[in-house]
Amino acid sequence: MALEMSKVVLTIGGSDSGGGAGIQADIKTFSILGWHGTSALTAVTAQNTLGVQRIFPMGPEAVEEQLKSITSDLQVAFAKTGMLHSAPVVSAVAEHLRRSKIPFVLDPVMAAEAGGVLLEPAALAALKEELIPLAEVIVPNIFEAQRLTGREVTDSKSAELAAREISRLGARAVIVKGGHLDCTDLLLAEGEVHLLQGQRALGGNHGVGCTYSAALACFMAGGYSLKEAAWKAKEFAAQAIIWSQRVGRGVPPVNQAGAVLDRAERFAAISEVQEAADMLAGRLLDAILAEENSNIGTAVAGASTPQDVAALEGGLRSRGLGPGCVKFGADHYLARGILAAMSCNPRARAAMILGRRALPACSHLGLEPARIRAGAPAEQRAGALGAAAAGQLPRAILDPGDEEAGPLVWLLGSSAPDLARIALDLAGKAAK
Repeated sequence: MALEMSKVVLTIGGSDSGGGAGIQADIKTFSILGWHGTSALTAVTAQNTLGVQRIFPMGPEAVEEQLKSITSDLQVAFAKTGMLHSAPVVSAVAEHLRRSKIPFVLDPVMAAEAGGVLLEPAALAALKEELIPLAEVIVPNIFEAQRLTGREVTDSKSAELAAREISRLGARAVIVKGGHLDCTDLLLAEGEVHLLQGQRALGGNHGVGCTYSAALACFMAGGYSLKEAAWKAKEFAAQAIIWSQRVGRGVPPVNQAGAVLDRAERFAAISEVQEAADMLAGRLLDAILAEENSNIGTAVAGASTPQDVAALEGGLRSRGLGPGCVKFGADHYLARGILAAMSCNPRARAAMILGRRALPACSHLGLEPARIRAGAPAEQRAGALGAAAAGQLPRAILDPGDEEAGPLVWLLGSSAPDLARIALDLAGKAAK
């Protein structure tokens, strides 16, 4: 379906060659949130996770020409400004936004999180006089708020005083971000103060400020009230921190796509197990199922806990009864086996537990089972599963069992539906 013309947003800021902040973070945020992102570069930085090494500023004419090119063709619903660097560029941007009447979020970027000064001292006066009065909202962190007001921000009370002083510069609304304090953001709008409390997200934060302001622009463009948009942008930024990626030797960049990709992975895992369950439902599997513990499941990529493994709640049931619901964390015993297999072979994300009676049928199908030594402690049994998974998939393993389960046959593979097809073949062989 074609997108309407208004699904366009604009970022005006600097380029981060390391890909963590600046317009790179903005464009990733726009895309994840469903908007077409456009950009006008104000500077090119030689930057990585360790900091900013060099800045190559754009002249005001180059910035103005980019903005003209964008707005003469595309209908921009909302914009955000980031690194503007110099007073002439601030003036050029302010003039264009004034003429075009594009609403925008002003992110008063002054320094890089990883280190480096991004706003010249002379540009601060231009920012106050020309750009702040035009913005829908300005979103300084506590250090930027201090530089704008000369007032140190150490708590919510001082944040409110700074916000009110910034509002006197002509700002319609102010959000003083509290990420460097207790993660409570202070929103001042129409004279009223709202405290947006949050919990500290664990992870890298390179680019989180850019991500937050870009998300705020998208949500405001989507019609949310400022308070609602601020809450949603705060949550989006927190998730980006949680899914941050260590790609260099310095501060890890945030990952805007992490939460979306995780949801997609989990949906795919649930769908795989459900497909396998539908294949097995109503089929006579008595000849290959264990008396207890038979189940089938799939893990998400990079799984580390049983909550990352989807399986059938209640396991596989015999005599043609349909399987239970698919849930993450439904079967810790199965999950531990899959996690052990994935530790040696990340492709071994699916497993099915069958009874010992499936053993002869495995041999008939050419799945000669590997064997775990009887009496081996849990750590050695897990290691043996991992070692077996390191070979060619699919793979069958005879597990002599322990106090938790009797003798079992594990089928390991990369896909739950593939294992279900093998199980149906095994059931057919075993029934003859």
